[in-house]
Parts: sequence; C-alpha cells; structure tokens
Amino acid sequence: MRKLVFYHEIVGFIEEEKDKFPAVKSSIFFNSPPQLVVLAQEGQHKETISIDNWKREHMLQFLEEKVKPTSAKI
Repeated sequence: MRKLVFYHEIVGFIEEEKDKFPAVKSSIFFNSPPQLVVLAQEGQHKETISIDNWKREHMLQFLEEKVKPTSAKI
C-alpha cells in the first residue's frame, strides 16, 4: 500500500472494507492514479472510472449498487 500513500480513503477501503466484496480485486500499478475497472459478467472490459478523489463512502455506495456484498449488512 506504500504507493497509495496520498490516497488514505482508498487504502482504508482496501484494508477494511474490500473483503465484503469478494468479486473486487485490487492491483497497484506504478505511476497510475487509482481507478476502478468495471468488467462485464463475461470478464470483458466495461468501463474505467477514476477514483482518486473518492471517499470511502463513495466507494461503498458504488459497490453496493453494482456488486453483491457477502452479507446484507454493511
């Protein structure tokens, strides 16, 4: 998580909330701002969203609408 030092909200989400969404995977790419890559059900690229200024609440709200969490309570 060292490369995300300027993105505290994203690091907090990855460390504390990501496990609620087993379909979500995280990867770190050198010199790349944080992005959310949405794949279609077949695994094909659907859209890419820049999340460098998102707060944890924004990520949770987006994923709750788009991805099924492991439990109903988040």
